[in-house]
Amino acid sequence: MPAKSEKMDTVREICVDPKPNGLRAVYLVETRSENEEREIARLFSELEPELMIRQLSKGRLVSYVVQAHESNASMLNEIEDVLKNNYAFVVTQRSFDELSCRIIKELARHTGSRLLPIPKCNICGNVDPFPTTTVNLSDNDGGVLATRSYCARCTAEAAAAGNKVNNIEFIKSLLAADEHNFDGIKHARLVRHPSRKRPIRYRVFDI
Repeated sequence: MPAKSEKMDTVREICVDPKPNGLRAVYLVETRSENEEREIARLFSELEPELMIRQLSKGRLVSYVVQAHESNASMLNEIEDVLKNNYAFVVTQRSFDELSCRIIKELARHTGSRLLPIPKCNICGNVDPFPTTTVNLSDNDGGVLATRSYCARCTAEAAAAGNKVNNIEFIKSLLAADEHNFDGIKHARLVRHPSRKRPIRYRVFDI
C-alpha cells in the first residue's frame, strides 16, 4: 500500500471488482482441542463455493463471518445447527458490526486466541470483511501498485455520481474520496476495456 505522499504517475490500469451484498452471520466457537479447530476449518472450507467466508480468529476461540445470497439464507441456520450440535460453546450473530468485533476481541484475549486481519474501507475506515468494491491500481507491466477496498455505504455514495458502478465518474468519485492522495488519477483520462468480464478494467492516460 503506498504512502499518502507517494506519486501515482505510474498507474496505467484500474481494475474495479464489484461484489454483491448479502446476508451476514458471525459464528464463534470455543474449541477444546486442535482437532476440533481443524474440524471447524474443514466445515467452512467446504461451504466456500456457495458462501463468502472469512476467518476472524483462530486458536481456542475460532470465529468466522459468512456472507450469503438471500437464496442461500437457510444455510446460515444449517451452519448454526451443525455447530451447536457438535460443540459445547457456540455464539452466533446475524450481522457483522462493531459489537461483533468487540465480542471477538474480548473472547480472543480471554482465551489466548489470535485475531486475523480484516479489510477496512479506505474511505470511512470501518472494518468490512467483504468489501462491496475492490480497486487495483496497476502499472504498465500489470504489477499492482495499490489495492483499495470500499464498503457498501461509501460505494453507494460514489455510485450516485454516475448512477452505475461501471461508470468512469463512479471510479473517479471513489478514488477522490479515498484516504490516500489520488488527485492525479482523478484528472486522468480513463478508457474502458471492451469486455463484459469482471473485474472491470480501465486503461489510464494523461496522468
